[in-house]
Amino acid sequence: MKHVFYRPGCSPLRALGTFLTAVSVFSPAAWADETCQSPYMAKIIGQEDFVYVWTLGVEGLGDGQDKLVTIDVNPGSPNYGKIVHTLSVGGRNEAHHSGFTDDRKYLWAGGLDTSKIFIFDVHTDPAQPKLVKTIDRFVAESGGVVGPHTTYALPGRMMITGLSNNKDHGGRSALVEYTNDGKYVATHWMPTDENLRGAKKSGKYADGYNYDVRVLPRR
Repeated sequence: MKHVFYRPGCSPLRALGTFLTAVSVFSPAAWADETCQSPYMAKIIGQEDFVYVWTLGVEGLGDGQDKLVTIDVNPGSPNYGKIVHTLSVGGRNEAHHSGFTDDRKYLWAGGLDTSKIFIFDVHTDPAQPKLVKTIDRFVAESGGVVGPHTTYALPGRMMITGLSNNKDHGGRSALVEYTNDGKYVATHWMPTDENLRGAKKSGKYADGYNYDVRVLPRR
């Protein structure tokens, strides 16, 4: 079973609309290219079977909760283009970005407002993902990082970027490492002018802000 989640970078509701539009425009032979993904992730070759959409809960709409929506995208399937499964996580967490682990067995999805991270098993039964863990101590474990934003795959681990901190909410943040099964490993605070933390400063400021992450693989 091959599967993919919608590329991070736009809102979940917009992502769903964009995806449905793409399904109606492209021929069955057209395959989407995954851009900006970790080089450590297992490569998808050929036709995906499912797309996972991490959606934002809206009061008064359905159960009002954030949920993971599974859509069948295999043209040979009788359910092609249909939602085949939904999984609510409880409450509204400001669902934002999501990302696979390096082996694509688990999908990590973050909530900006609650700083919760939800880990879904998408390999045991790709058509019906299961919520296997909720990280609800992200702020405490990381030493004050709030707003998990980007989830980025490393070998056997996940790197999470945060948007700020719980001390002054001034924007200084960090990269937070977890194992693929959700055990905390380390926090790496971003450099500032006062403490470059070994980094080389090439611009005018080192303000400690954080948003996205990319890696330079070792050769």
